[in-house]
Amino acid sequence: MLSTLSFSYQVNYDDVVDIVLRNYPQSRVTKIEIANYKGKTVYEGETFNKGQKIEFIIDVNTGEVYKMDPNYDDEYNPSYNLPITFEQASRIALDNSFNGRVKSIELKNIDKKAYYTVEVRENKAEKEINIDANSGKVLNIKESM
Repeated sequence: MLSTLSFSYQVNYDDVVDIVLRNYPQSRVTKIEIANYKGKTVYEGETFNKGQKIEFIIDVNTGEVYKMDPNYDDEYNPSYNLPITFEQASRIALDNSFNGRVKSIELKNIDKKAYYTVEVRENKAEKEINIDANSGKVLNIKESM
């Protein structure tokens, strides 16, 4: 089983955002999750730059970029600055979990309200925790077995 706490790796969620922004300074990262790529543990995710979706794969320990390519099938325009970072949202989610591990984190926007959906695995159960991206307040928690 992969360890999915970003702060147990050399590169954390905010480092991933920084790496992406070095390549696409005007972009907005909307999704980061732990994945396996060619036998290595990586962060896999997406960012949007001027309405263009960019998919990326970054090594969790070295920060090496294995992939950062445009996907011409999807368009989106998230044009907001948020006080709560991916790393802060993951820590808030873990504070609302018993011995959990972050599986994925995604930035969403409904009715112009930005929030993070953080999937946390606890033993055999999973929680989906929605966190306001402006205040850090937990909006709701859904549990499933």
